[in-house]
Amino acid sequence: MKIITAPQSMDIIYSMGFDAWSEGQSLQDYLISCRKSRKYQSGSWYTLCVNDTPVSSLIVYTNQFGLSEHCYGIGSVVTAPTYRRRGYAAYLVSKITQRLLSQHKANAIYLHSDIAADYYHKLGFERVGNSCWMIFRAAGFSGKPCIPSYF
Repeated sequence: MKIITAPQSMDIIYSMGFDAWSEGQSLQDYLISCRKSRKYQSGSWYTLCVNDTPVSSLIVYTNQFGLSEHCYGIGSVVTAPTYRRRGYAAYLVSKITQRLLSQHKANAIYLHSDIAADYYHKLGFERVGNSCWMIFRAAGFSGKPCIPSYF
C-alpha cells in the first residue's frame, strides 16, 4: 500500500463517493459538479493505492474555512464501494493524521463525521459537543475547538 497525492484523473476519486454524495444526480452531472467545486479545488488530496489501484481517498484543508494556524481539516473520506469494510479509510485517516502531527506540527485535526462517530473515535478523534464534528488533539493542545466552515 502506498499513499499518493491526487492521481492524474480526479474522476476516479470523485466516483468513489458517487453512491453516498450524488444526491440523485447522474454520474456525469455529479462528476461535473465535483470538477467545478471550489471546496474540492482548495485542498490537498491524498489517495491510498493498493497494487497501483486507488481504493480510498480524502482531502486536507489548511489556512481556510476558519481553521486556526496549525489546525487542519479532513474531508471527503471515501473508499471505493468494492473495497469497503477492509480498513483502507481507517488506515489512510490514521497515516495522514500522523503525517500532519509529525511533519506539519498540527495542534488539532478536524473532520465531519457523516457516519457513526465511533468509527473515528477508534482512530483517536473525539466528538465536539453534540455536533457531527470530530477533533484529534495533539498531545498538550488544550485550545478551544474552532469548527471549520467547509460543510
